[in-house]
Amino acid sequence: MSYNVREHSYVVGGLGMTGQACVRFLLQKQATVKAFDTRANFTAPADLNGDLEPDMQAFMAEKVTCNALSADFFDGVDTLVLSPGLALNIEQVSLAKTCGVEVIGDVELFARLNISNSSNTPAKRVVGITGSNGKTTVTLLVNHLLNACGVKSIEAGNVGRPVLEALESDADVVVMELSSFQLETTSSLVLEAATILNISDDHLDRHGTLEAYVDAKHRIFDNAKSAIVWRDGEFVAPDEHLLVEANDNLSPVSDTYLSETPHIEKQGAQYIIEYGLGESSSGFSIATFEDDGKPCIAFNGEKLIALSDIHLAGMHNVLNIMAALGICLKLGVTPQAAVKYLHSFKSAPHRCVEIARVNNVRYIDDSKATNIGATIAALEGIGPTIDGKLILIAGGDAKGADMASLAPYLNQHVFHVFALGKDAHLFEESFAHTTRVATMKDAVKAAIRVAAPGDTVLLSPACASLDMFKNYMHRGDTFKQDVYDLHNMSLEAVL
Repeated sequence: MSYNVREHSYVVGGLGMTGQACVRFLLQKQATVKAFDTRANFTAPADLNGDLEPDMQAFMAEKVTCNALSADFFDGVDTLVLSPGLALNIEQVSLAKTCGVEVIGDVELFARLNISNSSNTPAKRVVGITGSNGKTTVTLLVNHLLNACGVKSIEAGNVGRPVLEALESDADVVVMELSSFQLETTSSLVLEAATILNISDDHLDRHGTLEAYVDAKHRIFDNAKSAIVWRDGEFVAPDEHLLVEANDNLSPVSDTYLSETPHIEKQGAQYIIEYGLGESSSGFSIATFEDDGKPCIAFNGEKLIALSDIHLAGMHNVLNIMAALGICLKLGVTPQAAVKYLHSFKSAPHRCVEIARVNNVRYIDDSKATNIGATIAALEGIGPTIDGKLILIAGGDAKGADMASLAPYLNQHVFHVFALGKDAHLFEESFAHTTRVATMKDAVKAAIRVAAPGDTVLLSPACASLDMFKNYMHRGDTFKQDVYDLHNMSLEAVL
């Protein structure tokens, strides 16, 4: 049965980018909608684009409240569409639930609307990607490979494009990056393939415990037809009963390849594709072959690409590539076809990107490393590949994470840490070779003094950025600007 937004009355909670996209969509569909924002100083955005601009301006002026809510606010309302930046335990959500209002997110609204009404409007095929680290890279990589191989796809979700915009696109496939915050309010999203790339301590200030965080992530498997699983990862495999029985909805790739790909594991109608950095005769693995003896990514024992031919830095990116290839397989694109287009993929900014090389010292921006697991991945991915010293710039808001768990990796790979921000002291407590600094410029200046030819200066904070910066992008841009300023370089300089 189709879901008709005109039959419901909505409140949108939170008017950041996601909330504004929800309002635009619901107004366009002529739904009954109003909104609240928890920021007392909230003001409507000055630059509203598109045909709905007059409607949005009127909505912001007349239908938004930033005051405390009463039960009357939810009279006649049946659905609260909550932005992922707002927690489920805030008083506005508790009040809505008390008033009998259902609480969902924009991803759940997408799921209810993504239903085929006729042969002319088929439902979009959707894949979901989550994890503590690497999910944006994998989302963008999957989208790149699919389009390069002739599958019309679009990326959406936590990657930046609101999912409801993807619903309105002409794409056949939606590649969704899903955060734990988005998954908390999602219950009926059907996925061709789902993956949890990895799990590490993150967002414990929001979820409270690692167990609650893992539970939120695992909601991605609730209606998934298949799973792409890192065989050596913790907490990343679905419970066996969670993959839906897909006998009547098998994608063509499943039927075509099932008899010839033993890497697809059949459990009733459940399909799991595994990958990892060890040797394996099934799924994706690392192997060497007699023709050249180079370590390669292999698929079901067959060579795909030599590691030396991959331009994405670090072994963590090898895992990301494997996960992306597995997802593409579930959408009908063979690994052999997809791997040909790896070379044309450009990684997203602030994810282990070299931003300068001066006097044979490399400067790498990994500002997106907002948790311990991401920094561990960077250290393990880059540390073994360099000949000189690794100098780390880190710190910020640790979000309640135990920084002591980073200590073994610092001891193994790092020469010195320059720590800044709210929780800089945690690095001092965990690693003896730590110096606390006040600003990013101080950190870069100190790193330049210590660095010698052949060394690498890595910004990989292991912390959130909001204690000192607007966001992780601002932090990475500041790092780059400071590196260039202190070396008297132009930002337009070609590396």
